[in-house]
Amino acid sequence: MATKTKIKVPVHKSDARFVLTSAAIITLFFFTSFRDPFNAPKLWLNILLGAFLLGHLMMDLWAGKFAEGQRTLKVLTGLVASFVGFMLIAAIASDVKYIAFFGDNQRNTGWLDYFFLAIFLFSAAKHIRVHNLNLVYWFGIGVGAVMTEYGLLQHFGHDFVKWNNPYNSIISTVGNPDFAGGIMAMFLTFSVVAVLVAPWKIWIRGLIAIQAVVSLLVINWSKALQGLLSFALGTGVFVVIWIWQKNKRLGQVATIGGFFVFVFALAGIFQMGPLTKYIYKSSVSIRGFYWRAGSEMFIHHPWFGVGPDRYGAWFRTYRADQYPLNYGYDITSTAAHNVVIEIFATCGIFVGLAYLGLLGLVVYRGIVAIKRNTGTTRLLVAGLLAAWIGYESQSIVSIDNIGIAIWGWVLSGIVIGVSIVDLPEVADRSAKKLKRQTSLATFKPIISGAFVLAFLFLVIPQYRGESNTFRLTAYAVPTQAQGQANRDAYHQLVVSDLAIPMLNPQYRLLMASNLAQAGYVDEAFTQINHEIKSDPRDYGAYGMEASFYEQLHQYNKAIPARLKMFELDPWGAQNLLTLGQDYVAIGDKASAKLYGQKIIAMAPKTTQAQQAKSVLGA
Repeated sequence: MATKTKIKVPVHKSDARFVLTSAAIITLFFFTSFRDPFNAPKLWLNILLGAFLLGHLMMDLWAGKFAEGQRTLKVLTGLVASFVGFMLIAAIASDVKYIAFFGDNQRNTGWLDYFFLAIFLFSAAKHIRVHNLNLVYWFGIGVGAVMTEYGLLQHFGHDFVKWNNPYNSIISTVGNPDFAGGIMAMFLTFSVVAVLVAPWKIWIRGLIAIQAVVSLLVINWSKALQGLLSFALGTGVFVVIWIWQKNKRLGQVATIGGFFVFVFALAGIFQMGPLTKYIYKSSVSIRGFYWRAGSEMFIHHPWFGVGPDRYGAWFRTYRADQYPLNYGYDITSTAAHNVVIEIFATCGIFVGLAYLGLLGLVVYRGIVAIKRNTGTTRLLVAGLLAAWIGYESQSIVSIDNIGIAIWGWVLSGIVIGVSIVDLPEVADRSAKKLKRQTSLATFKPIISGAFVLAFLFLVIPQYRGESNTFRLTAYAVPTQAQGQANRDAYHQLVVSDLAIPMLNPQYRLLMASNLAQAGYVDEAFTQINHEIKSDPRDYGAYGMEASFYEQLHQYNKAIPARLKMFELDPWGAQNLLTLGQDYVAIGDKASAKLYGQKIIAMAPKTTQAQQAKSVLGA
């Protein structure tokens, strides 16, 4: 009786290189001629490059290339399918489908983003093995070097782009100092590991060491404390493993010492212990409000959350009453600044548990990979796990920005991939098998290209919306004095932009404002009402509607919008003050006094409370 032979599918270096190159492009790319130069183009690249990988994975599945007896890939398949599947249900159940799938304005972390991040994770796990370690390290060090040099230019005022940047000058290619510091810290861990243990020539490691010092300086200049701490944690984990391999007794001492340093550092972050003055930042207290609001969202919406990337729409409802007193009534947040809380809050318990399952699998397989290997290879694998730990540590206090998240997910797949030992390759010369392999080789790029083309139809309208909205900002809104011809030309330009399919809802509001300024008030209200109908929780749309009516002295029409804003934000003292003034304007002093008393009750020591007494008679 013939023995059934399992066929090992070779892991090609080109597949691994494509995954890493794609991740590098997504992180480094930005386009200054878009309204959102960072997040939007990174999302589109994630979709299109991920679609190409999706085509490859689908063809491999059809060819039976996952039927190799690799239990790890089967477990990973189940977790990834659960994660994206339950998130798809959450997206379909969400009240605003555009945001659920494409993400909130200047975040873009909806279902599509996570779906393709998961594709990248799975592709990395399938294609990258221990023999790709040098390739992984070179890509990590290289991307880190590019980001560092760009950050260096920004710090010394030689940026080739004149950003309208309210932050520290070092935003690198991700648009924010915290994101820049976080991702450079992860790549800095790669550099330190390479300098200490990589089997490369001494002059190469020397150059990497110099680059590492420069990177550390840039991270420090960015004032991104989370980057320094995540680097310290990731590198600390690696150093403990390195010492343990050299001497078990010293390793035990290093582990205990590292544990106590970690505990003291964690206490310092939360304003306790001797390290507080070195580590604590006031932004940690702010994040506490974000975390509690996210937890409240999950408690009230446990099954499918408030909708993918809908944290910002619900924040005002669930934020603590102390938050506006401390930070202002118009200050809000669109993210929980903790990826795990964000996922539970916006997508519910099933997606959250699947995500925790993925994290747990990475940790488990990372330990397996370290135990399975020896010598330098073991330390290089440990370095990958250490860098991943550093990434995950910063995600506790940060958001899932696409430019950094792509590497978190790819690195998760890499850690899993290097833990897998493929079966020995067995030649199979049967005509049927050869024909199938030839067919696969022929159709793989065709199918992948078809996937890219299909998703291109989603990306093109997004591209038009971003570029056209940016172009519109170059035009000054014409006034009555500039003549009807100029106003009509501008009007036509705005109307053509509004006709773009799948236009970002916030861009519709921006154009509504422009129409109102140009004198097309009725059309402006039409667009505002369209947005309110599409998203009944759009606080900004109600605010714009109320403001326009107040400018037209139609206070009776502004009041319903202000009442809706009060419903969405019970602690909005400034909105209540304006609402009271609208009641005064229509002669309803009793209602004005009532809302003035609400302000005094919730915020008695504020400017708004003083105005409520003097203006509203409270």
